[in-house]
Amino acid sequence: MAIERVEIKDFLVFKGEFAADFCHGINVIIGGNGTGKTTLLKCLYAGTDTMGGKTSKHFNAPGFIDSKYDVYISHKKKPYEQTEKLRKDSDGLATVAIVFSSSENRNANDIVSMNVSARAYFQQVKADEALIEDFDTYPSYFNSNNSSVMIPDAEMLSHSKGFLAMCYDRKMPFEQAEIDILVKAQLPETNEVKPNASKVLEKVKAVIGGEVFHENDMFFIVKDNGVKTPFTLEASGYKKFGLLWKLLRNGLLESGTILFWDEPENSLNPELVPILVDILLELSRNGVQIFIATHDYHLTRYFDIRKDKDTPVMFHILSKADDGSITCSSSSVYLKLANNHLEKASEKLFKDVVNSAFDIWEDDDEQ
Repeated sequence: MAIERVEIKDFLVFKGEFAADFCHGINVIIGGNGTGKTTLLKCLYAGTDTMGGKTSKHFNAPGFIDSKYDVYISHKKKPYEQTEKLRKDSDGLATVAIVFSSSENRNANDIVSMNVSARAYFQQVKADEALIEDFDTYPSYFNSNNSSVMIPDAEMLSHSKGFLAMCYDRKMPFEQAEIDILVKAQLPETNEVKPNASKVLEKVKAVIGGEVFHENDMFFIVKDNGVKTPFTLEASGYKKFGLLWKLLRNGLLESGTILFWDEPENSLNPELVPILVDILLELSRNGVQIFIATHDYHLTRYFDIRKDKDTPVMFHILSKADDGSITCSSSSVYLKLANNHLEKASEKLFKDVVNSAFDIWEDDDEQ
């Protein structure tokens, strides 16, 4: 399964109509604050994670959208041109239309649309069987419970002790993606490690100096020297790699899956950035489609200089227009992106460094 296109209308920060096309490899999404990077990831993740149901739990989660709203998931087995019809059929509701393709047959497009409505409308839809799609007709590649993984910007594994029980019993106000990542990290490991996964696991193990284990509702990194370090005491950067190790070992990042990662550079030593990029490029070569939202210049540039012809990488800049609408500019060549705020910030820093150096030299000359 892979995402090829998304079209959004009047949903949260996306005022009016928004559209973006994606590659089957790595999609790096950049943009200023408030331009919808995280919201876009959540929209795409919700579309992949709710293939088998009619209500998206993600958009009801506190902190994402007000609880008075629901999302009706419908499935249209039609190609691209049907997205225009989806917009017209939405009865003025906010819509998110996602075009998928099978990893086996990427010409066989499918559309999942999410109509966002008030609860009363959703109840009316539920009562009218004529409006309910036949979800038993989904292609087999939509039926996997592990078709996608989203890593939120918040680090969750350190809080695993009793977290899920508290969330489900006391209805704690955490977003669904934050709950999901703990659930998926706690899944049992696969009996067999595939050769491609084994190669990536070794790279991650070299960074964290050991392997990740889950026991007694807690996560640990057992170092190569036998020291057992709980995630609560581990370095923040190693926690990110440790989570990646666990997802790989649990069989969740295999060919045909999709990984969404919100700001992976947070708390990461800059020296580890190129290593992370190499690992994600390897995952992409193994058939994992990847979406990354980032503010980091180094992470973005490393993807640009380390990609190869067998690993497609596309860069997407989200920008907010004067009327409040969000637009997307995309290119497979980083330096061809227009209005690139990361590049402008880098140029400004370079000029400030040069000017500062001249000031130091002038001070030395005066002395």
